[in-house]
Amino acid sequence: MATRTLLDSEALPAADAATLSTHVQGAELGQAPAPATRIPDDQSYEISVDDGGNQVAQRYTDSNLPDGARRLVEWVDSRPERSFSLER
Repeated sequence: MATRTLLDSEALPAADAATLSTHVQGAELGQAPAPATRIPDDQSYEISVDDGGNQVAQRYTDSNLPDGARRLVEWVDSRPERSFSLER
């Protein structure tokens, strides 16, 4: 089972949309992740950003999730404007 969290910058106040943009830039999603060390029960992440038709996606595990990407995930998860769903 997987969870999906979505956050649309247009649903945010202007200052928070700017903060989201800063977090996205800090996540450095265009760079290849470090090789993952296989650890039992490691959580997997797929971070996707769509910026007006320019889409980038990156996959990580707990063991290779960069600090900037972790901050992005934590910030998005803290937002009341996010939508959350369970998927199979």
